[in-house]
Amino acid sequence: MASTSLSTALTVVAKPKIRPGVTSDSTLTHIAGILGYTAFFLMAATVIWGILLATRMADRQIRRQTLYGGHLMLTVLALGFAVMHAQVQYFRHDVYYTQSKILLPWLGGAASSISAGILGLEVVVVVTISIWFQHRMNYRRWRWLHWLSYPGFVLIAVHSAVASREQHFGVIWAAMAAVLFVALVLTVMRVLSPAMKQDQPDQWFDVVEEFENGIYRR
Repeated sequence: MASTSLSTALTVVAKPKIRPGVTSDSTLTHIAGILGYTAFFLMAATVIWGILLATRMADRQIRRQTLYGGHLMLTVLALGFAVMHAQVQYFRHDVYYTQSKILLPWLGGAASSISAGILGLEVVVVVTISIWFQHRMNYRRWRWLHWLSYPGFVLIAVHSAVASREQHFGVIWAAMAAVLFVALVLTVMRVLSPAMKQDQPDQWFDVVEEFENGIYRR
């Protein structure tokens, strides 16, 4: 009896520390999945909205201030859900995630499918932060930096498809395929746009207007 108790105690000591929680392992896993899918679709919407903004396809229907505000709002929401998706992993009981495993792709010990999502998110975060410095940067430099959001989104899409535990839901996969197709088509249109071909600044991000004498001036 004593040997059994000693063996049990040694086994408990050898295991990683289990964090206390009020929900079951499966509940936390599904919560993380819901947050992740929400982040993915918001990210896809951000890419699509940004391409519409860049190509000026919707200028006749929607004011550019509204388009720009919508693009920024989608970006903030997508990043918010993505960060929550990542941090929920820290509290799961079935796997042991440290902050280094959540923040450091590959180096932290996460699998390649997870590391792809980490790297993609961090790339998108860098691009988002650059918005606050766009007026201090050369236009071409900022534009090429902003193009990094596309490979960042691709890495996030790979992570969403490979690392998902909800692969039995065909409707989710169909919706993911649909938004990826739309994003791909619009990206091709963006690359083939006259501004891109001629390498001319279209400055779609600079939409601030001044209200003077009852008239908006750009």
